[in-house]
Amino acid sequence: MLALLWLPLAQANTYRINVSEALSYSLGQQQITAMFTEIYAPMGIRPEFEFLPSERGLQLVNEGELDAEAGRVGLVGARYSNLIAVPAPLSELRLMLLCTAPKYCELSSETDLAIIAGNLITMWYCEQHQLNCNPVQNNISAYQALSRGRVNRILVTDKYALGSLCESGLTTLYSKVADESFFTVYHYVHKKHHALVPKLSAHIKAIRKNGQLRHYVSRLQNAFAHCQGQLISLD
Repeated sequence: MLALLWLPLAQANTYRINVSEALSYSLGQQQITAMFTEIYAPMGIRPEFEFLPSERGLQLVNEGELDAEAGRVGLVGARYSNLIAVPAPLSELRLMLLCTAPKYCELSSETDLAIIAGNLITMWYCEQHQLNCNPVQNNISAYQALSRGRVNRILVTDKYALGSLCESGLTTLYSKVADESFFTVYHYVHKKHHALVPKLSAHIKAIRKNGQLRHYVSRLQNAFAHCQGQLISLD
């Protein structure tokens, strides 16, 4: 028992990572838990995972109720004063339109556009560009709305939002890059775990170099093809 007193706080107690509920579908959970289990393994930490609504989960990490945030775009994470970004990035993403037909893959201030509630980067983009964006409850609801013809286009990120397409009933969709900008995704820890940051950064760099990080992300990005779905790029 006394030996536990000598362990770092993250090792002596349960270490919990928040993940956006947008990744709570089966493949998303598998890839995220595998990726962060590998990232934390060299430190002897086996994290647990909470799949929570986007802003609620971030706030719990900021308050120290949870220990880390799986991944957020830098301009979103920077809003939370108690979070420290691990300098080695996890990935880059872009915003894209998913459309039921090519004619709907255009973006203008007059366009009716669905976004997934809690996707903070698409919400930010809509505000910045004064777009007519209508939040839909979650990924599954958004894709079901597409399949049933209730909406013709949604604005999503090009990596993490695609895995749940397999659960939508859709077989064909069209995609088009909505903006040329790239947004960098970082892992964040609560400031009480600042001592972990150099080791986390070093190991993220290591698994990027050996290709394992790319493997986890590409499995999410290409999930629709695995269930015989066809995503046709218009770029």
